[in-house]
Amino acid sequence: MRRFQSIVCLVLFGAPTELTAQSATPPRFVMACAPCHGFDGVSLERNIPNLAGQNREYLYRQLMAFRSGSRIHPTMNFFSNQATPDELERLVDYYAGLLAPPPP
Repeated sequence: MRRFQSIVCLVLFGAPTELTAQSATPPRFVMACAPCHGFDGVSLERNIPNLAGQNREYLYRQLMAFRSGSRIHPTMNFFSNQATPDELERLVDYYAGLLAPPPP
C-alpha cells in the first residue's frame, strides 16, 4: 500500500494542471480520483460510485467524513488528507458540475 501511495503522490504532484479532453479544466487533484472514479466522474466499476453530477454538498460532506476518519475507506482516508481544503472545494465543484451519466 505504501508503494502505491508513493507512486500516486508522484503522479499527483507532477500532474498537469489541464486536461484537453474535458471542456472544463479539472483541478490537479483529479489525477488522484480518476483511476477509480474517472476523469469524467463515471466509474467503470459497479462498486465504485459515480461522482459526475452528484450534489456538491453531499460530495463535500463525504470527503470531510473520510478526512476526519468518521467514514472508513483506507484509500479515501489517505487521499482526502493529502488535499488542502481549497483543493477539496475545487474537486467537489468540478465533479458536481459534470453531467451525470444516464441510468443503465
